[in-house]
Amino acid sequence: MPKIKSFHLGENGTYMGSGFDYEYSSEEGRDGISIRIDGVQDEDALKLDADEAFVSSLEHIIEDHRIRKWDGFHGSDKNVLDGSSFTLSIRYDDGSSISAGGYMKYPKGYREALSAFDELFIPLYEAVRPDRRKVMTRYFEEVILQKHSRLERQEVCYPYVSDGGNMYLLGVCECSGGASMCPVYYDNEPEYMLVITLEKDGNSWELGCETYKITEKGEVIPWGSAIIDNSFFSSERLYGHIFTRRYKDQLQLGCFTQKGFSASGRDTLYYIDLYDIVNQLSPLANEKVQGPPNDREWWTPDKIADFIEVADKFGFSESKRYWEKTPCDPVFAGGMKDSANHCFDFILTNNHDSKFYNTLINTPKGERVGEYRVKGNLYPK
Repeated sequence: MPKIKSFHLGENGTYMGSGFDYEYSSEEGRDGISIRIDGVQDEDALKLDADEAFVSSLEHIIEDHRIRKWDGFHGSDKNVLDGSSFTLSIRYDDGSSISAGGYMKYPKGYREALSAFDELFIPLYEAVRPDRRKVMTRYFEEVILQKHSRLERQEVCYPYVSDGGNMYLLGVCECSGGASMCPVYYDNEPEYMLVITLEKDGNSWELGCETYKITEKGEVIPWGSAIIDNSFFSSERLYGHIFTRRYKDQLQLGCFTQKGFSASGRDTLYYIDLYDIVNQLSPLANEKVQGPPNDREWWTPDKIADFIEVADKFGFSESKRYWEKTPCDPVFAGGMKDSANHCFDFILTNNHDSKFYNTLINTPKGERVGEYRVKGNLYPK
């Protein structure tokens, strides 16, 4: 029976690092394995030595799944855009070979054979480089959720207290809080775990962040923490998102928050916070920009210039283009663009109806007006 000299099976998608490659070669007296999984660049493929048991298992899969019958298969579905393709090549020491390939078309039994190859190659990869996504998920569920509840998508309630006439004060927001987890990629590997926490501290709610570094051995190391906002629910209107981004070869955690009365940005404050993830969440920026002070004013060139200055300073080029194009509403609809790996968004707005104002006017000063459900959501992506 001829011996395998080389084996390659791979799939490739339309995005950089997508797909996988499984390879085996027997050259110059050395049997070697190369494994590249989804999201890993070619140069970062794992290289291992192959033993006789591995080669025997590889030969059995080829025989059991009748891979020789694939030879010459070249299928294609040109009606599918942005699809994936596969290639297979096997070379034997007697000069024979098997070659097949296709785009969104596969030979009979392809998925069953692929599962068998996965079961052979993936455990070898995970033994050296553990699946960091699985490590993160397990740590989040077994450790983090012992201290926090899981942060679910939810609506929240504000109690109001009459301040006399048609004025009111916000009470402590009612929310379940909790923690949400998201992996952070660095050089195409999920190297850090980001945990967003929303927890009640006395009469206020804190929005915080914890980061953990995941090593190649599957160790979870606490890496840094920061309080992003120690009075998160301090406004009845709240908009923003938390994101990670790579800028000037620096991996950053960012938080953009808009708080205020007007949905169009008047009487509103904008906060931009940036942290260095690799350097254990050391702060990089804490910017505050104020919109027009009241409903009788609108966005002016000097207010727009404040946002443009921040965009230039921290490389938010898409936001800059948006703000210059739509100067009447530079932030609310645009947010902070140029971001990646979104993991947590929040949109809270409350449009009071006539019943609320009638109740407000007739409620003595200092008494609770009632509880109005905020028309918005907190939600991890």
